[in-house]
Amino acid sequence: MLKNLILIIMTVFLNTAGQFMMKTGINRIGMIGFDNFMESMVKAVTSGYVIGGFLSYAVSAVLWIVILSRSDLSWAFPMVSLSYVVTAIFAPYFLNEPFTITRFVGILVIVSGVFIVARTY
Repeated sequence: MLKNLILIIMTVFLNTAGQFMMKTGINRIGMIGFDNFMESMVKAVTSGYVIGGFLSYAVSAVLWIVILSRSDLSWAFPMVSLSYVVTAIFAPYFLNEPFTITRFVGILVIVSGVFIVARTY
């Protein structure tokens, strides 16, 4: 179980890192609208940050395949929701996004759910 949990934690952090890299890349490009869609998409898919985000996702996907070969999906998949927690905690520091009491309560709900599911292994 410990090895599976370590793989899940690695997957969560790679997934979250991918989100942060893509968001950073898109922030540098700006809002993508209908009038500049193709031009913005070309900039996005050639952005180092966005490419890094996709690579992070790719490694995460490979680890996820390993996890699925070792664990029940009904146990492993709820663990990945910790990505939401990590994202919400780090977004204020790296992306200057707000962290409200409502988000904090949501994080507590997610962590509680993960704790309950984790005990069923």
